Amino acid sequence: MFSFFKSKKNKPERQLNDASQLKSGDMLQVIDSFAYPAWLKGQMLKVADVQTYQYERSSDTEFVLETDSGQVVFLQIEKEDGEQWANFSIKVQREDVNAIFTLDEFSRIFDEEDLTHLKTNDKPSQFSQFLADEYKQTEDPYVAYFHKQDFRNLALPRYESESGEPCEMITLMSPQESHSLNIEIWDGGDTEVSLTLTRPITDIVDLFPGSAT
Repeated sequence: MFSFFKSKKNKPERQLNDASQLKSGDMLQVIDSFAYPAWLKGQMLKVADVQTYQYERSSDTEFVLETDSGQVVFLQIEKEDGEQWANFSIKVQREDVNAIFTLDEFSRIFDEEDLTHLKTNDKPSQFSQFLADEYKQTEDPYVAYFHKQDFRNLALPRYESESGEPCEMITLMSPQESHSLNIEIWDGGDTEVSLTLTRPITDIVDLFPGSAT
């Protein structure tokens, strides 16, 4: 007897070949290395969300990652000269900034007209792998538009569109370009500070597709 069901094929399992292909629900594993803090090294992380920073002539996709214990780390994949790098970022609070740099030293970033050179005052143990000894501002502040949406397969809105949330961004980088300090100033003056650790993309040792299509 002929069966219509015989003509149906099983849907192929989605393949993940590159970290830049990650979607919400996917998982990745970080290498077990002392380059990372204990809560991150060797850990399996779940992609909780995918969002976008839009600049005047480019954009960055940011993956919001969560550990089993609920700690959050942000990941951007940087591509340069045919190589890929994993930029892992964590947000720090005002009291953390004071401990790391002192608020007086940190405020020079906003007060001085010239690009700022900043030295680390202390390296609290919970942030030590994410910190360099010194940083230099790489360029003048610039404006980005934040979208809590994945635009990799969509046309970005017009730059300066009201669909994005604007913020002024300031970036300082270590001499070895292995660490950076990222500052986002939002409407109303709210300021977010992130510490970024740049590592080879090979530190992401495995990728696991979730239920994303």
